[in-house]
Amino acid sequence: MQTLDQLIANLKLKPEQSEVIKKYFEELTVELLESLKQDNLQNFEETISSIKLN
Repeated sequence: MQTLDQLIANLKLKPEQSEVIKKYFEELTVELLESLKQDNLQNFEETISSIKLN
């Protein structure tokens, strides 16, 4: 798997283009992590609730 910098070098992107790509992937990564966080929180809440009911 390539790093983002390797991909940018292989594609021979201009500095402006590389900044846009890096920003896009940073935002995408944060969005993905936030989604995973919410899913985990919901799973924990459901597990705790089911334990309390027993």
